[in-house]
Amino acid sequence: MTSPTITLDPNTVKQLIDQAVEQNINTAIQDLGTDPAWLAKIERQVNQTVVDRITLQLSQIDLTPIIKQHIDESMAQFRQDLMTNFVSTGIRDQATATQLTVTNDEIVAENQLISRSLKVMNVATIQDLVVKGTVNIDNPSWTQLAEGISERTLEKLSAEWQATLTQQVADHIRTAGIDFDAVTVGGTALISDNSLSLAITETNIQKTGTLRTLEVAGESSFNNQTLSVLNKRIGVNTVTPEMALSVWDEEVSIVVGKNKANEAYIGTNRAQGVAIGTNRIPQIEISADGLTRIKQLQVGLHRISHDVKVPGWSGTRGDIVFNSNPNDAVFAWVCLGQYQWKTLKSAE
Repeated sequence: MTSPTITLDPNTVKQLIDQAVEQNINTAIQDLGTDPAWLAKIERQVNQTVVDRITLQLSQIDLTPIIKQHIDESMAQFRQDLMTNFVSTGIRDQATATQLTVTNDEIVAENQLISRSLKVMNVATIQDLVVKGTVNIDNPSWTQLAEGISERTLEKLSAEWQATLTQQVADHIRTAGIDFDAVTVGGTALISDNSLSLAITETNIQKTGTLRTLEVAGESSFNNQTLSVLNKRIGVNTVTPEMALSVWDEEVSIVVGKNKANEAYIGTNRAQGVAIGTNRIPQIEISADGLTRIKQLQVGLHRISHDVKVPGWSGTRGDIVFNSNPNDAVFAWVCLGQYQWKTLKSAE
């Protein structure tokens, strides 16, 4: 039996094949659309392709001006927001105008500065200071401030005020007196039984009444060094006495003191003459070289003198008058009593 021959139209065959391929593709896509691994792979591939294309495009464009513009716009907005709504953990800005200015040299607060405590490490310069609370006075700064204020206050006391106060005190003393028994110095009464306290060791008294006793320990000077007492020596018009008593009168010096053991000395330590007299008339004169001149001399009961003629005065028996001009044989006269004088001649 012969099989029948089937003739197919090419268009029909193509159509059938396209339908079968399309159906297979749709079935495969549906199967892949439910496969996570395949979806992830497709996503990575798409992302990489997009990045590569964007990078390629960006590499051909100069983005610096655009980036700078966006950054400047963002920073300007950030600065505006910071100045308008600045808030931080430690600072809250509620001012509507500049209140605090900070420079390299100073910080300026335009209005009130309120602080629970303020600590300045170096120097604080304050134009006006108002204290509404308490002030701690238990510190060296307060003590220094108080002392400075006290000193300046005292300096500004006028002479008129001092004079007025002094006059008031003097008037009160004259009318009411002073109770010195209530005044103490070093815990001791200032005056007790008409005696000053022993605690008073220095004074500037310039005038006193009659002193019954005066005891001075150490150097003393009186009347601008007219009289000086130094190391058991007294100096008059000198502060460097040479002996127990040293008296200067202009350029002349007279000393009194010890010459040697058991021997006193009265004279001068300079190359000067010494005169001893009465009624301002020298009677005994000792020259600088030691020559002694005596105008009138009496030894025991007898006077010894000189004359050029027989004495005419009443003498004492035994008085001798030497001839001042012994050119002749007469060299002296001896008194025999009153006006009687016997001539003494040299032997022939």
